[in-house]
Amino acid sequence: MRDASSPGSVAVPPGVPRRVRSEEISAWRDLYRHSLRLGGGWLLRGWRHRWRGARVGLCRLAIPLDPWRYWELGRIAGERIGDRVLDVSSPKLLASYLSRIGAGEWVCVDLFDAEIDNWRAVDPTLDLRVEDARQLSFPASSFDACVCVSVVEHIPDDGDTEAMAEMWRVLRPGGVLYLTTMIERHARDEFIDRKIYGAASEAVGDRVFYSRYYDETTIGSRLLRQPWRVEQVERVRQVNSALQRRFVDWRPWSYALGCALRWRCPDNFAVVGAADALEDGEEGILYLLLRKPVDDGGDRSPSREDRTERLSH
Repeated sequence: MRDASSPGSVAVPPGVPRRVRSEEISAWRDLYRHSLRLGGGWLLRGWRHRWRGARVGLCRLAIPLDPWRYWELGRIAGERIGDRVLDVSSPKLLASYLSRIGAGEWVCVDLFDAEIDNWRAVDPTLDLRVEDARQLSFPASSFDACVCVSVVEHIPDDGDTEAMAEMWRVLRPGGVLYLTTMIERHARDEFIDRKIYGAASEAVGDRVFYSRYYDETTIGSRLLRQPWRVEQVERVRQVNSALQRRFVDWRPWSYALGCALRWRCPDNFAVVGAADALEDGEEGILYLLLRKPVDDGGDRSPSREDRTERLSH
């Protein structure tokens, strides 16, 4: 694993974006092909399971990767992750692909039971379980790595900090967490009018909590309460944010162009130095590579101040 301050990493001063090089997320091509392979396999087997999992199966064919996933999944798929890996509610395409190529033994959990049922029909080889990230059933130190892609921001109340504590607990000392989440210049919560994640969605009065957007302060206060070693930090924005906005606003008609996103999205990302470099209301993605320190009795675990300081470099 590469430390954020190592010679191989790129320091990005706040406010100065750097275009993401294509080789940094080159794994998106393999993920794209694997998505089509999964969708095609589901289509051929459809009559056997009476077309169960149609939402995911058809999506794998129509939209192999959403706009943000070209960077998020492409970035993590290029890492050497570990032997025994827990995927916490991430898009299942990543675990499906890495499991297929023999990159680790994966266990995938999700509180959204319909998603688990759909994926069981699309990829029967995956170990899929309905679990709450805030109360995982696994013993302490069960996994070499955890992967959590765009999940913690969707857990209401203090659920994000609880999930982080659980991932810390089930990681072995020396284990690594690969985490992405949404960021903006100013922290805020977003509510919608329906439960789109089934049991994983929680109502607050007459509204449903949808997402939390972190700023530089809440990244540290909500996500880094355990003494993680922050080994890598990247913050990314979309160069042409209209691409994402139109894809979302024009759904479901935009799905017809899902396969064409490959010609625009891989080159649509830039690394920025801090969430403060984003425009007001502009969304970004934070990528953290966090290691659980080995307690050898002589190496001091980093303090909250140490971890916050590493985020600014």
